[in-house]
Amino acid sequence: MSRLARLASLCLAAVCLVAALSGCNAEQLAQNPLGPCGDDARSPGGFPDLEAKLPATFGPDGAVPDRVDSGRSCSDTALGTLKSHGITELDFAGATWNEDSSSEGTVIAVVQAPRYLEPLETSWVEEFYEAGARNGKKTDNIEVSRPGIGAIGEVFWLDTINDLSFQTVAVWPGDGVVHVVIVATDVAPLKDRGVHAQHVEDAIRVANGGEPSSSEGCACGSAPPATAPAGS
Repeated sequence: MSRLARLASLCLAAVCLVAALSGCNAEQLAQNPLGPCGDDARSPGGFPDLEAKLPATFGPDGAVPDRVDSGRSCSDTALGTLKSHGITELDFAGATWNEDSSSEGTVIAVVQAPRYLEPLETSWVEEFYEAGARNGKKTDNIEVSRPGIGAIGEVFWLDTINDLSFQTVAVWPGDGVVHVVIVATDVAPLKDRGVHAQHVEDAIRVANGGEPSSSEGCACGSAPPATAPAGS
């Protein structure tokens, strides 16, 4: 499995969190396209209402995503810190754009708790991703900031080096869901973090229903050229 595939799997599987059978009702059992509530599941068209919140295209060429799917999961490992807040189910939808390198790409996702649970707090999703980064075996140089991005306002922005991949996770609320953007760029000579940060900002704007920024570069996150962590 490629590094990007693992990234999408970890970051979407990390948010593809679902309920035990005790949380299901007859309507869910009858109408859920993913099968009986309580089973881990993800597939294209799993939750069409969530997939409809994803952008249809992204990038300067208006590329369609390489994969769009949605689903749920119930493992304690996947729930992570969310379980401590009473989240026993989290539904998700995500779109993935692969780059030329198998380890580079962009994931735009939305997550929400089902109606029978308390509303999902954005801060819980932020905590989840930061805990995952800080507990990761191959993550270094973790930095968290909260830049303001246009009309969207303040966005949780986490940068890290993960196994020679510069990765950013952004989280913010909107339209009744929590939005998540994940961008991975190879750590290599001449790879510019400013370009990476601008790509993240563009993904955030598009995910929020807007247009990419026309500015050159981005003040978000870290800006110097990407370099490998010491000892790698």
